[in-house]
Amino acid sequence: MIDPIALIELTNLKASGQLGALAQHPQLGMKPEWMGELAKDKRIVVRYHLAQNPALSSGTEAARHLSKDRSKNVRRYLALNPALARLSDAVEKLSTDKDWVVRTALAENPAIASSPEVAQTLAADKYWFVRWCLTKNPAIASSPEVAQTLASDKLPPVRQALAHNPAITEFPEIVAKLASDEDWRVRQSLADNPAITSIPAITKKLAKDSVSIVRDAAVHTAAFRRIQQTTLPVPTHTVL
Repeated sequence: MIDPIALIELTNLKASGQLGALAQHPQLGMKPEWMGELAKDKRIVVRYHLAQNPALSSGTEAARHLSKDRSKNVRRYLALNPALARLSDAVEKLSTDKDWVVRTALAENPAIASSPEVAQTLAADKYWFVRWCLTKNPAIASSPEVAQTLASDKLPPVRQALAHNPAITEFPEIVAKLASDEDWRVRQSLADNPAITSIPAITKKLAKDSVSIVRDAAVHTAAFRRIQQTTLPVPTHTVL
C-alpha cells in the first residue's frame, strides 16, 4: 500500500529542488524512475546520499550507474549499502573496482551472500586487506568455495581472521584444515572461536596441540562456553 503522506513529501522535495533530501528519503522506492535522475546529478552530495539509501534496491539502473560513478566515495558507500543483495549487476561491477577501498567496503557487506561468484572474486583479490576483510563477513557461510579459498590463503593473517569467524563452522572440513594449519597463530585463533565448541573433535584436537598457547586457548574457550550454557538457579529471598 502506498503511503500518501510519504508520496506527497517526495513530490514536494522534488518540486522544490531539495534533491539531497530526496535522495536519502526512506520511501524513495515509491518513485524508482526518479532514482535514475538522482544518480546522474552533477552534485556529489546528491549521489552520495542516494548511494547510501536502502531504498535503492528498487533502482537497478540507478545502482548500475552509481557503481561507475567518478567519485570513489560514492562507489564506496554504494558498496556498503545492504540494498546490494538485490542489485547483482552493481555488485559485480564493484567487485572489480579499480580502487581497493571500494572493494574492501564490498567485502565487508553481508549482502554479498546473495552473490557467491562475487564473493569468490573478492576471496582471490590481489590486495590482501580485501581478503582479510572478507574473512570477517558472515556471508562466507553461503559459499564453501569462498571459505576454502580463504583457508588456503598464502598470508597467515588472512587465515587467522577466517579461523575466528563463527560462520566457518558451517564447513567442518575447512575447520579441520585450519586446525592443522602450519601457523600456530591460526590454530590459536580457531581455538579462541567460541563457535568451534560445537565441533567437539576439533576442540579436543586443539586442546592437545603442540603449542601451549593453543592448548590453553582451547581449554579456556570450552570452559567459558560451558559456563555460558549452565543455567544458574534463581535465588529466592525470604521477606521478613
